[in-house]
Amino acid sequence: MGFDSRQSSYYDGAAMMDTMHLSPIGLIAGEGHLPLHVAENAFRQGRSVVAFCIGRNNVRELQRLCVRTHRVVPGLLERNVALFKSEGVRELVFAGKVNKWLLLCNPRLDAMALKLMRQAVQMNDDRVMLGLIDYLAGHGLTVLRQVDFLQNLFVSEGILTQQSPNERQWLDIRYGFSLAKALGRLDVGQSVLVKDGMVLAVEAIEGTDRCIQRAGDLARRKGGVLIKVAKPEQDPRFDVPTVGLRTLKTMKKMGIQVLATEASRTLFLEQAAMVSFADRHGLSIVSVDGARLPGGAAEASAEGDLFSSDSAIQGLGTSSIAERSAQHMQQVGDASLLVAPEASNP
Repeated sequence: MGFDSRQSSYYDGAAMMDTMHLSPIGLIAGEGHLPLHVAENAFRQGRSVVAFCIGRNNVRELQRLCVRTHRVVPGLLERNVALFKSEGVRELVFAGKVNKWLLLCNPRLDAMALKLMRQAVQMNDDRVMLGLIDYLAGHGLTVLRQVDFLQNLFVSEGILTQQSPNERQWLDIRYGFSLAKALGRLDVGQSVLVKDGMVLAVEAIEGTDRCIQRAGDLARRKGGVLIKVAKPEQDPRFDVPTVGLRTLKTMKKMGIQVLATEASRTLFLEQAAMVSFADRHGLSIVSVDGARLPGGAAEASAEGDLFSSDSAIQGLGTSSIAERSAQHMQQVGDASLLVAPEASNP
């Protein structure tokens, strides 16, 4: 079932005629703003776009930007491929959030989708997506790199906000960066939350926002650092790490003070609004190169950070905890002065 197509100034007059000789790009659109950026930038590159909407919260905006829009069920692969071909689509772009936990909620799957899931065995993101891409290629459909339509959303190395991380937070960033890279190799998630050298939460199927909520609850909303990185073997066609204003609002609500992302490999939605929000609420945003983090190269032997007792990063956070313990012992010692000492034995 398709929506009524709506044309905008993007497709008025000569500009639309100039793109008509090219086959349209098929945009597989999940939730959020990212599909809108892909549609806008594809037009600027001289391509028209037909959107196939999995998400619901951006349909009206996509109707404005695309020549046509269709609602699709992701698990009905054979029907979807027939729809792509009926629209003259030969190239596809994936963009937007699709919750993998929907697979646990009795999804609608055709015979081909069930076959691909059985072949995948492990339902981690890369295996599912690469299996799907291979299936589409078998039908003459090429999946393009989403990053080629999103270059304006990458942020280079630097501190974006008025508030900079303190020394303790820089250590947590370095530690979390290594852990996130190691977990990325396992295709578990892209985000880790750390406080005082302790891992509060690791992102899995629940997504970044719920991961932040768990960490904030554990830390009693009294601080923490969110580190988000690309996988070491990140496929530029899908699942590129992304942050936005909602990320910061969740952080503020849960008391997380610092957002650290991987420079030039993380997409920033609404960057100006993010920086403004962070500055108003005293949050820090930093875009970092793992090899240039304060305190040494965070990328060195990430597996060692997880499994080796000899890791140089193993002891991060010790000084902070030791300082607090010393302060506590000092308080206990001061209090003991108020108690009369027991008589000493002769």
